[in-house]
Amino acid sequence: MIGTPAFQDEFERARHSIFRLETLQHYGGDPNFTRFQTGGSWHDTDSKRHWVDLVRRRVADGVAMQRVHVVTTPWTDYVRFEITWSYPPNAAAGEDIRIVNATRPWPGPDFWMFDDDHVWLMHYRPNGDLERVENASSSTSTVRACLALKQRALAAGEPLPVVTPAP
Repeated sequence: MIGTPAFQDEFERARHSIFRLETLQHYGGDPNFTRFQTGGSWHDTDSKRHWVDLVRRRVADGVAMQRVHVVTTPWTDYVRFEITWSYPPNAAAGEDIRIVNATRPWPGPDFWMFDDDHVWLMHYRPNGDLERVENASSSTSTVRACLALKQRALAAGEPLPVVTPAP
């Protein structure tokens, strides 16, 4: 898991929903992507097992887990990795994953939202490496803006199984 213990605790405290908006076309520091690129096994890594187990458990608790990734074409190798290899086990565990095929990147931050009122902004360096995770839950305007982005993304997103790579 990434971020601070307080951020990690949000995944256990959520009562109704956990939502992730991803807008970057590449995220750095993902060892599973490196293994994928080199043909190594990554399906059974600790990080993937941990995430799939968390999704399965939280969904069984009645918590909706949703993710929307806004992607542009042509797809980067990283987006292709996520959509064709990394997301399917998450979806099989119960995570509702949707893809927005956009003509240009969306404005607004990457973030996690818990129960529609706790927002954690994800700040990345230009190379896609995570710089920091910021708790923005005390900012009513940020929470409202992220809730609007969540609603827009969910409405625009296509369910994962119907997405096909662009030529």
